[in-house]
Amino acid sequence: MTIRGVRALAVAGGLLVLSLPGLLTQTIAPKPASAAPAPTCPTFNPRNFHRPTSITNPYFPLTPGDLYAYSGYRKKEPVVDTVYVTRKTPKKDGIGTVEVRDRVYESGILSEDTLDWYAQDDQGNVWYLGEFSTELPSGDHTGSWTAGVDGAQPGYIMEATPQIADNYCQENASDIAQDAAEVISLKASRTVPYGTFTDNVLQTKDYSLIEPHSEYKYYAPGVGMLEAIALNGGREDLQLETIQHNQ
Repeated sequence: MTIRGVRALAVAGGLLVLSLPGLLTQTIAPKPASAAPAPTCPTFNPRNFHRPTSITNPYFPLTPGDLYAYSGYRKKEPVVDTVYVTRKTPKKDGIGTVEVRDRVYESGILSEDTLDWYAQDDQGNVWYLGEFSTELPSGDHTGSWTAGVDGAQPGYIMEATPQIADNYCQENASDIAQDAAEVISLKASRTVPYGTFTDNVLQTKDYSLIEPHSEYKYYAPGVGMLEAIALNGGREDLQLETIQHNQ
């Protein structure tokens, strides 16, 4: 599950050369000195996925039929985000995935409708294999990408065993989506409408190599994402309200 619309840290200055697994070496702008270090991009191998649609990672569980509801604000406007784990398992880059439908409503009006694709490898890492995003009312699909198409590579959306200072690529679609995350804490505490979690919350800082925003995300074991807070320029805070388990 990814809360839409809050992307990552501004990059500026000279040029930096990064070599991404499965991609040609590419040149991108470096991050400022205060930014997270350059991420490590995991190497994707479809032979490491024997049960890819069984996603049981405690920080990112995906059970078909579950519906997550988030609420908050974006630039002072009320926002509701619904994240539904569908029963569809489309193949992406040679493996089955779990398709998740993420819909964002701003001031009660549907503004974004996105299909995200995830899979879990044999070690328990959850991979992000792309998205098909539709901005409304324009119908624009900017930002959409699919692993294995036009050189795009998947990345981790959640590690099997996160450790402090881990820094990893989440998606590697050149000039379209190049997001990454850094593990900040394994023992954070958080209170959201869904409940209070003490000393067991995973906190990450999500950022991008090509877009000018960053955010903190918080995950509770056995639940998933609790909250997403924009750090610069976004003025956005979305918190988990409810989870419906639809068998």
